[in-house]
Amino acid sequence: MPQYSPSRVSAELAFSTPLARGSKNARVKRVQEWLTLQGFALAIDSDFGGATFTQVQAFQARAGLPTTGIVDTATYAALTAPLSRAIDYAPAAGQALSPLVAHYAALHVTQHPREAGGDNLGPWVRAYLGWDGAGARWCAGFACFALEQAAAAVGKPPPIKSSASCDTLADRAKTIGKFISGARIASGQVAKSAITPGSFFLVRASPTDWVHVGVVKSASADAFTTYEGNTNDEGSSNGFEAVERVRGYKDKDFIIW
Repeated sequence: MPQYSPSRVSAELAFSTPLARGSKNARVKRVQEWLTLQGFALAIDSDFGGATFTQVQAFQARAGLPTTGIVDTATYAALTAPLSRAIDYAPAAGQALSPLVAHYAALHVTQHPREAGGDNLGPWVRAYLGWDGAGARWCAGFACFALEQAAAAVGKPPPIKSSASCDTLADRAKTIGKFISGARIASGQVAKSAITPGSFFLVRASPTDWVHVGVVKSASADAFTTYEGNTNDEGSSNGFEAVERVRGYKDKDFIIW
């Protein structure tokens, strides 16, 4: 199956030479991040010491691999399998874009993207944005990745250029006539049934400021279901994972493809 793998994703999945006890580099850090994400937590310090060796062996045992404690191609592929599965896509020329956006957002959520090593850190954040760190609020990266992946499937460019900024996404959607304000929804000028799966929702802080974005799974009269990144069960705009949630319409605007 083809994969949507821009350079920022390829960098996370690339593997060159085996890693063993005594290695100290950024590649070790990636291994430690993935061990943590796979449920084998340890300090993420770029130092392949005894703890890393032990956790690699434990992961290999669970994965049915030889328990060498050495990270080889097979071990790294097993560690990074969730990201690899998330970027699969099936060519869908001639199909509508919006339902595919929802489909690929759901595919990512099933792999449980989340941070590793601290606030807005880890391979999922880098895959969505190309960088990580305290300021790497990755909700827009998550939503835009689903849009890019869907566009790749239909063989066309995305309708707007991706951005890590909710404000920029709103502005770009306005430019092409795809932005629908919450006021138009509330007044009935635009029916809630027009909010199709794959639309983006934006959490509005002010008429010119949006603080969170995600993908609509489905919309009903009273609420809508979402796929969204960098949130949590409380709906934070700076959480730690990608999940499915239910939200109300208050303070929400939409981008309808």
